[in-house]
Amino acid sequence: MRALIVRLLFTVLSVAAAPAFAAGLRLNLWPVPPIYTGTTYQIGVDVQKEDRNDGIVHQGPFTFRTVLPAGVRYVGFNGGLWSCVAQPDQRDVSCTYSGTLDFWNPNSMSLGINAMVDYGIAPGSVTVSGTVSSAQVPLPPTPTCVAPPSTTGCASVATAFVTSKLQFTGWGVSGGQVTSGPVATWIGQPLEAGQPNMFVFEFLNTGFGQVNTPVTLDVWLPPGVSYDGALSGIPVWTCSNQASPGHVRCTTPYLYDSLSGFLSMRIQVAPTIAVPGPLFVHAAVGNNLQAPPGDCVANPTQLGCGRLQFHTRVPRVATLVASSMTHSPPVATLGTEFGPLVLEYRNIGEANAGATNLYLQLPPHIEYRGVLSSLPAATCTTQGTLAAGQIVVCQTSGLGAPPFNQGSLSLRLYGSALAASPGPLPVVAAVDLGAAPNTATLASCVANPAQSFCATDALTTYFPCALQWADGIFCDGIEPFVRP
Repeated sequence: MRALIVRLLFTVLSVAAAPAFAAGLRLNLWPVPPIYTGTTYQIGVDVQKEDRNDGIVHQGPFTFRTVLPAGVRYVGFNGGLWSCVAQPDQRDVSCTYSGTLDFWNPNSMSLGINAMVDYGIAPGSVTVSGTVSSAQVPLPPTPTCVAPPSTTGCASVATAFVTSKLQFTGWGVSGGQVTSGPVATWIGQPLEAGQPNMFVFEFLNTGFGQVNTPVTLDVWLPPGVSYDGALSGIPVWTCSNQASPGHVRCTTPYLYDSLSGFLSMRIQVAPTIAVPGPLFVHAAVGNNLQAPPGDCVANPTQLGCGRLQFHTRVPRVATLVASSMTHSPPVATLGTEFGPLVLEYRNIGEANAGATNLYLQLPPHIEYRGVLSSLPAATCTTQGTLAAGQIVVCQTSGLGAPPFNQGSLSLRLYGSALAASPGPLPVVAAVDLGAAPNTATLASCVANPAQSFCATDALTTYFPCALQWADGIFCDGIEPFVRP
């Protein structure tokens, strides 16, 4: 009987000492799908107690082992209390965690296995697997790999290889000015000769990361369009003209994965640009692995290329016309101030008018006394003499394009007793554009008042009898009217 008890006790102790394959540990494995080609990749690992309340203290070291898929090469690791080594093939990787897992510390520190993925790998499905074991918890001879978190000692994740790419996606479609896509047509107003404008280049990075540097954007501008600086962009770009005419190269260190980036480029359109077009802008984007295509002009639809078609137009200009000139009262009494003399003018052009000059040739002995009102505000001076007829020259800031294109000038006048009566006395006006007045415009209107930038009026005057006498006592309707 005693011998039987001894044999039973030995059997129980033997069973208790036998290893429980992978029992008590949980393996988490999270590679980030998909695996993009030509850039970095990381597998995340941690080990946990299956039950923190089981009272077992799991002593390290714990060993995690993985064989990276073909085309994926180990380059390093990060993680506290972990250390990793790789076989010469840089695929068979073993990592050791030296910590202890117990109730108070049921999780290992996280491990990141860093790798580099070859650029030329064909896209397709792939599996990433790994095992964990320790002296207390060895692996079974043929562990069963299951999706994480795994308690079998082996975890396996299905993912896929995806080709990284950098592609041109559009030309500022958010503004509604172009048709969408890398090969597009500008549907807004044609680019105006002699005026600045802007091109917006849009692109998308799929997969590439910080190691894929620099990112290069090549732009080929047509004759008559020149680069005038990078306005804004995500990320920040540095641009410069290249030796070849119209070639601009912009670079940035790298683009984040899945980043939709853009670059707004200021341009100048030459006054001599071909009108009406169409003209074309070509662009190519790439990096250290996907080189920017050099033949986007011939093949604009290939990966990394873009083309924008646009039309041009002649410059918009301001065109001033004199609408009318009137006065009140109908008859100007000499010896008194009268007015206003009103000149109305318009801008019938497509562009805002700049500095504007207004000219008025007054009759002899009709004197300018000041501005009654003006829209826009005017500053006026006189030239010449009263005897010959003053020239009033006024300067304003200019009118807007239609519909904000109406201007007016109202002047106060004084009729000297020396002015002719009863008239009519001609007044000629002219309008033109220019930073400095040039009365040649007025002389042209005097010679030919039918021109669109000219206006005329005629003053009827009244010479009061009282102007003949100091006291006017003889102005009784009987004495004859004698004009000096």
